Amino acid sequence: MIEIVDAKFITSAPNVSAAPESDVQDEVVFMARSNVGKSSLLNALTNHKGLAKVSSTPGKTKLINYFNVTFINREDSVKSIAKFVDLPGFGYAKV
Repeated sequence: MIEIVDAKFITSAPNVSAAPESDVQDEVVFMARSNVGKSSLLNALTNHKGLAKVSSTPGKTKLINYFNVTFINREDSVKSIAKFVDLPGFGYAKV
């Protein structure tokens, strides 16, 4: 069974060209309309309540947020790292 064992905020960037350099090739991108729970899902998956900031007001996420996430395969104890990317929502927010 594969589990997430650690998650850390890296940085926020205004656009993709300002993304942090990384040796990690695996990315999971959270992209959807505003106010559907992208940040809440990221927090639930990583079991970190305050990792990604959550708001009830649509359009609060205005930057691209990057997180390093460490996984472990419990069968063979092999660790792997991926990057979670929380994108701003689209389509609903007046912002």
